[in-house]
Amino acid sequence: MKDKGRMKFLRKYDERLKTTIKHKKLNRHVSYKRLIRLECYKIVKHIIGEEKYTGFKMWW
Repeated sequence: MKDKGRMKFLRKYDERLKTTIKHKKLNRHVSYKRLIRLECYKIVKHIIGEEKYTGFKMWW
């Protein structure tokens, strides 16, 4: 990919990460970036044995 195309892709990707959705369990708006972080925390808890991991399911 050329530099111009790469920059366009990264710009769109960054815009998407800033987009927010209403999280059903938290009952508040979170960005996709925050959503990824929350999923990582759930995976860590699963690895250390605190709770079983259940993946995020999109409802829209």
